[in-house]
Amino acid sequence: KHQVFKVVVDYVKSLKEMIKAGEYDWINNDIASDHFLIQGEGRKEVEIILFHFNRVISSDNAIVEMAKAGYRPALVEELLTLGAAYKELQKKFPIVALGSVWQNPHGGREVPCLGWGGVGRSLDLDWFEFGWVDWRFAAVRNAS
Repeated sequence: KHQVFKVVVDYVKSLKEMIKAGEYDWINNDIASDHFLIQGEGRKEVEIILFHFNRVISSDNAIVEMAKAGYRPALVEELLTLGAAYKELQKKFPIVALGSVWQNPHGGREVPCLGWGGVGRSLDLDWFEFGWVDWRFAAVRNAS
């Protein structure tokens, strides 16, 4: 049902190195190590799937739906690894990782996402409170 994307997350890399590996045309400067912490050790194979709900959905409801299927939202390091390994994927549809949330100085919650548009391949932030329409939600199977 869902296409599986196998990636190897390299926790030895810094956030900046993970971003560089993706060769993005545009990067939001707030995707920085003081806003998003990488937690993990060594290298780990991860299977990422992309949920698409075919309707407007809130972040909270998307997380609930993923959990019902046995998945959790991807973290920024998993999204960055996906973006680096499958560079053409974000040209098909925007992809968001709801597992890593940064609260900006104004109190808004923002999540990392991969997009495609006038600036080329982008690594950006979007509002957690967004109503998502044609987005894909990167997810990882819950550890059993």
